[in-house]
Amino acid sequence: MVLIENLALQWSKALILTWYPQAKEHFLQETKKIADKTIVVSNMNELKKNKNMQVIIISSGDEKLCLEAIKMIEDINERIIFIKNIDIFHKQLLNTCLKYNKLILSVELDTCAAKGNLSKKRYTSIILFSQPKTKLPYKFIPLEQYTWYIRSENIKWYVKSGW
Repeated sequence: MVLIENLALQWSKALILTWYPQAKEHFLQETKKIADKTIVVSNMNELKKNKNMQVIIISSGDEKLCLEAIKMIEDINERIIFIKNIDIFHKQLLNTCLKYNKLILSVELDTCAAKGNLSKKRYTSIILFSQPKTKLPYKFIPLEQYTWYIRSENIKWYVKSGW
């Protein structure tokens, strides 16, 4: 959530969906500076009225409304689509999102129903917090506990947390 919060505070447009209401509440708390540019929508009427807001947050867990938002929002290609815990949602949402370039997914890859589609896509950047069993098109060394891997176009880092 911290990543999308920082991007929104730097004026990025976003469409956000999370399963857990706590993540939405955390986002709203951390982005109070742009509260007048952020809306939480829970139905199509609210979405239609607010489709030009900088940050549109879909009511927690409403993937049907999220799919409708992706179809309806004219500037969707300019927005970051951020889906937290996409492994909880159905394949249709993931397959729809994979068509877009500005995409941030939070996923437990090995338990995701659509891990095959996810693992084949080439990403500009990827952050791994655990060693997936699912094969990815990237090479990296095995991760130790409390180590995470960040891979971007020409940069690869291993970060060991101080826990």
